[in-house]
Amino acid sequence: MRITGAIAGLALALASLPAGAAEDPAEVEAVIAATKAAHPDTAKLCQSGQPGISIAASTQARMLAMEGKIAGTPQSVGTEAAVLIGKECFGG
Repeated sequence: MRITGAIAGLALALASLPAGAAEDPAEVEAVIAATKAAHPDTAKLCQSGQPGISIAASTQARMLAMEGKIAGTPQSVGTEAAVLIGKECFGG
């Protein structure tokens, strides 16, 4: 019974943690800048829709991670960057 109580306590402690901390804003901004640099025609990038924006941002996040310029998870940083670029394109 003590093990079950310990597991229940651990589960309760984990459940009380904030859901997914945001990535480092500087890293997200770096991915946004790299994505815009790689796609200087912003209108065309926006026309690709959220899926195209996500692919572009994810690609840049992976490249920056391989270069050691971001320490966060490339997928998470790229996703946050894509969301922000999408908001610039489509409002929100």
